[in-house]
Order: sequence, then structure tokens, then C-alpha cells
Amino acid sequence: MKKMPNRQGEDFGFTLLEMILVLMLFAGASFVLLIKIPLNFENERLALATTQLLAEIRDARQAALAENNWYSVKFYHQTDHHYQIFKQGTRVKDVYFKDGIQFLGSPQDLEFNASGRSVGSTIILTTPSGKRRSVIVAPVGMRIREHD
Repeated sequence: MKKMPNRQGEDFGFTLLEMILVLMLFAGASFVLLIKIPLNFENERLALATTQLLAEIRDARQAALAENNWYSVKFYHQTDHHYQIFKQGTRVKDVYFKDGIQFLGSPQDLEFNASGRSVGSTIILTTPSGKRRSVIVAPVGMRIREHD
């Protein structure tokens, strides 16, 4: 593009090369965002599912202690990857994972007795791209925590 002088004799406007360079920078930035955003959403869904599972297990343990009952959390990994919470054998809640989040392997079911104790277990959740997060239930001290 040919620059034209203005009244003071200065050039104004952009050359074609400058415009192409700016468009290439915008296209490159857009491409990077389009690649990163879906992975970030997947990581966020995994973090949300892990945090929800952690909270549900802690709530079941606390309810067992408070109500002097037994609670259990059963994990279904064969088909639709979900878990159920039971109070003295009666189903209280079903939780289904969304968007490809699933159990890695076959987690051991948890059962909290009236004193809030259970055998330990590690429940690993994974995404289709292979990212993993764990919920660990320690049998000694009954510490329940998340791990990347």
C-alpha cells in the first residue's frame, strides 16, 4: 500500500506487510487459545469431579459419626462410571461423571461404621487424555485427601 503524505508532509496509514504481520499474530494467538482451552476445560472438569467425590466421602463419614449409623460408598466402573451413597443399605444418592471422566481401574467400595472408620482406599479419576487425580482414604487416622 502506498503511503500518502498529509498536510504536514508526514506519511499515514499502514503498509500491506504491516497488516499481514498483525493478522498473522492474531491468527497465531487464536490457534494457541483454541488448542489450550479444551484441555483446560477437561482439567477443570476433572478437578470438579475429584473435589465433589472428596466432599461426598467426607460427608458420608461425618454422617456415620453424627448419626451413629453405617454409610457406604459403592463405585461402579464397568459401564457408566458413577458411585452411589448408601445409609444402612438404603440408597441415598447417585452421582454420575460427565464428559469422559471415569475411574481408573476398579476402586474398592468404602463402608464407614458408626465410629467413622473404614478400610483405606485410593480412588483414581482420569480424563480421556490421561490426566489423573486421586482421592485417598487413609485407614489410619481416617484422613481423606486429594492428590494430583
